Amino acid sequence: MQPNITLLPFIVYGAYGIIATAFAAIVNYLLLRSVKNIGIKNAGSQSNNGHANLVRWASQAKPTLGGFSFFILFLLSVSSYYLLPFKNTELPARELFALLGSVSTGFVVGLVDDSFHMPPRFKFAGQLLCALLMTGMGVYINATGIFWLNALFTTFWVVGIMNAINMLDNMDGIAATVASGILVCAIAILYLQGNFTGFYTIVFIGVLAALLGFLFFNWHPSKMYMGDSGSQFLGALLAFAGILLVWPQYRPEGVSGFYLPQFVLPAVIFALPFIDTTTVFVYRIARKQSPFTGGRDHTTHHFAYCGFTDVAVARLVALVSAISVAVTVMMVKRYQENPHLFPVIAAAYWILLFVTIQYFYRIGKRKHG
Repeated sequence: MQPNITLLPFIVYGAYGIIATAFAAIVNYLLLRSVKNIGIKNAGSQSNNGHANLVRWASQAKPTLGGFSFFILFLLSVSSYYLLPFKNTELPARELFALLGSVSTGFVVGLVDDSFHMPPRFKFAGQLLCALLMTGMGVYINATGIFWLNALFTTFWVVGIMNAINMLDNMDGIAATVASGILVCAIAILYLQGNFTGFYTIVFIGVLAALLGFLFFNWHPSKMYMGDSGSQFLGALLAFAGILLVWPQYRPEGVSGFYLPQFVLPAVIFALPFIDTTTVFVYRIARKQSPFTGGRDHTTHHFAYCGFTDVAVARLVALVSAISVAVTVMMVKRYQENPHLFPVIAAAYWILLFVTIQYFYRIGKRKHG
């Protein structure tokens, strides 16, 4: 379906995006000037259970303030929707509650963790609560046709994405760049579906603007980190977006059981978080190490061990994110013309990306020891 949209939404969204980006940059600047000791983290910070929390690549201690601008812009964007001169849908109350409840829970849980360095089970409990809020309000992935299996799969998805974004927040600019790419994919899907004037477009544009305003201070050499308040907020929001927009794409009406093609688009859009988290988990378990503790063993770190500069690693991640956006747009726009071809293209892209990352991971591992 080709969208039939007037010029007005593009003008309004463009102006809002520019203003929101500037607003986010100003908020981050003021936070840096006035708050110097919230959630300070460096490579050797300690959690309250006595274990080293080696989550940062840089050695300098910097405040974890990015989540504040994300959450503020999110709330402003939710409110701004009702002021738009165009609206094509009214959001169901249960769906709105699921969105507000889950992302707010993610932000608060992350903020507490930033402030008090809580043990991993605290964050895990918060992630489970986010998943429960979504499924309880009817926002879940229909992957099997059986509710309790769908709820279990949705919980795995929400917890997995929240952990994946948190784990990607390990070098300057990485997590924000990956999240920006996923949000661009979501906005593109809304446009191609003809839902460009709906509620979620302005919400995603607002959070994307917050990420751009944050990247001004988070690009290497960074002045601040997003912290768990930012990564847990983003993880909940991106998981929610995936459930609503990505998972239903290739599941035809009337299909009641497992349907493999609906797994294709999530694998493309969330390729980088999937691959990084899976790789880290497998190698840590092989070393008999807890996969939930921080460390300098992520895929981005191993690119640095191979000789890439911090800026080069961030640019490489941005390039892969841009390719994922292009593949997503191509698939959503042309899938019906050849539904058997695009799963092959997506699988080839994912395998190529996976093999390339594993190749550099092993080289970096040998060089780093």
